[in-house]
Amino acid sequence: MELRKYFEKYHDEETCIEELRDKRLQNGLSCRKCSHNQHSFRRVDLKFQCKKCGSRMSLRSGTVMENSNLPIKYWMICIELMTLSKRKFSILQIQYLLGHKRYEPIWLMVQKIRLVMQKRDEKYTLRAYSEFDSEFLKEIDKLTYKKKTKDTSEN
Repeated sequence: MELRKYFEKYHDEETCIEELRDKRLQNGLSCRKCSHNQHSFRRVDLKFQCKKCGSRMSLRSGTVMENSNLPIKYWMICIELMTLSKRKFSILQIQYLLGHKRYEPIWLMVQKIRLVMQKRDEKYTLRAYSEFDSEFLKEIDKLTYKKKTKDTSEN
């Protein structure tokens, strides 16, 4: 998804909360006490409530966002930026893009996302093929072309 379309789709915190809620329900949510899988969502405190035993679970619990006070919109924007680009974003750039005053919470958020991405990448190994960066291949082509022209001019 293009970044422009992303910001049009998730333009406010409420939309991001709805999206996260839907994803959590879609992936399956089970109660920690009774293992029941049907919940209602309480907008007042952003918690799921088990329909069987009544225990509550935070929208963020069990996710990378657990124990964070940053808005869910920050998390979604940061995840999108980190997965959209091949290049790394500096934490200062992300802090500036989010308009957040303090560096430390943004640093912690980025570190948590990187850790989750690293764990995900460790699950998969390349077997039959490898993927290269197109810019890297262009540089190799330039170098080999220069070498060929240099060798032919010397002969």
